[in-house]
Amino acid sequence: MMQRIGVAVVKKLHNIREQIIAFATFGLGAGLAFGLYSDLRALAISVAGVGVYVVTIVIDPLRGLVLWLVTQPLLERYLNISLGAGIPDLSLSRLCLALVSLFLLARTAVGYRRMRPFNRFDLLAFLWMVGMMQAGARGLYGINSMQSTFDLYCIPILVYFAVKNLVTSQQSVRLVLFAVLIVAVYSAIYAFYESTTGNVLFAPPASDKHAFRFYTDSGLRILRGIWQSNTNFGRVFVMAIPILFYFYLKAPSSFRKIFFAICLVLVLGGLYLTYKRAAWLAMIVVVVVMQFFYPQFRRLSIVLLIVAGAASVLNWDRISDSAVYTDRINSQYSTSEARTQGWEHALEFWSASPLVGHGFQQYRNLARAAGYRDQAIESEHLEILVSAGLAGFLPYVGMLLSMGYDGLQHYRGQVSGSLIDRDLVAVFWGVLVGYVVTLATSVISDLMISSLLLAVAGAVIYSRAPSLKGT
Repeated sequence: MMQRIGVAVVKKLHNIREQIIAFATFGLGAGLAFGLYSDLRALAISVAGVGVYVVTIVIDPLRGLVLWLVTQPLLERYLNISLGAGIPDLSLSRLCLALVSLFLLARTAVGYRRMRPFNRFDLLAFLWMVGMMQAGARGLYGINSMQSTFDLYCIPILVYFAVKNLVTSQQSVRLVLFAVLIVAVYSAIYAFYESTTGNVLFAPPASDKHAFRFYTDSGLRILRGIWQSNTNFGRVFVMAIPILFYFYLKAPSSFRKIFFAICLVLVLGGLYLTYKRAAWLAMIVVVVVMQFFYPQFRRLSIVLLIVAGAASVLNWDRISDSAVYTDRINSQYSTSEARTQGWEHALEFWSASPLVGHGFQQYRNLARAAGYRDQAIESEHLEILVSAGLAGFLPYVGMLLSMGYDGLQHYRGQVSGSLIDRDLVAVFWGVLVGYVVTLATSVISDLMISSLLLAVAGAVIYSRAPSLKGT
């Protein structure tokens, strides 16, 4: 009885979605107009902005999630609702993922949707969240460490959970992939803008808005807007470039090929402007991995390699004298020695508490107490090991290996209801490898980095044929 009522309510809401949008738009507009002329201007803007996401999620959870993926890097710091002292803020990410998850569970409870079966990756993801949250409870910054741990490690898992259950067609797979490309393209455009003008948009808090804008040894600019660091820009570009190559090679018309070629040039240019050796190395590894499993890409990569090699030879004098080569590629002041020393210290600290670690971001206190100069691990893999011990590190490694192995099942054609082709599996492996390599030399500071990877994994590897009932 209750199940029939629930299904009827869901269908009714679906049938009157245009009316819901109209009333919600009117209400949001009226509330915003009132708020702009009151002392609650900032709150009114946040509530109105968040309301757009809420309405979109209510009407179509997948498109609401994609809207969040595309706009979160730009709007997260502005659409934030403070709930008072001592209570975690209601950020855009927390609200959107909570609402999407709630709708999925509600639709499942009334029998309107079947959840994807629980699998090995789900178990590892759950264990990873438990392992990281116990580290957050003992973190360097108390309750703030708990919040940061939830945002950085739990929200990406919720993204995977939502995408895995909402993507039920090839069109929805492409929708998620396009979301990643949009983020990468506007990030690349912004990288060119900031590099050429020096203007910082979508900046971190005003107190450090103009800090560390240049590498001291070369004068090359450090990007500050949107992602707040060249490292995060590089990670986004490295994960998006394999997808861009896929859409370029699969484009059915000359117009689309030209469009994706332009996007590729933009994102590759943005990758160059990061001046991050780890990101450049990761891109080389990605190309090497993909060409083994993607024949069409292999032919293209050989052509590009020949063209790039010839251009480098013809312009070698200019390249060898440039600041990018002398100070970023062939620098005499390499940071690798200090970084590897920090890694050795990290393993030393982990051995003192191997099972549950020392708590989130406690490496700084440990290094200071031991009298070491370095106070940052500069490796996300080791950060997890030191913070959460084997309780967090083993599920984390298991997740990475599981994604690769589950992709192999698709590649072999052993997955029923698969929505992808073999070439897209090779692309996903490229995305995964790029993620792993870029995280080897610095820690994660933005939840969207892992969210983009797990959104792609949920859509490409773990989604299946439609599972809706009664539609």
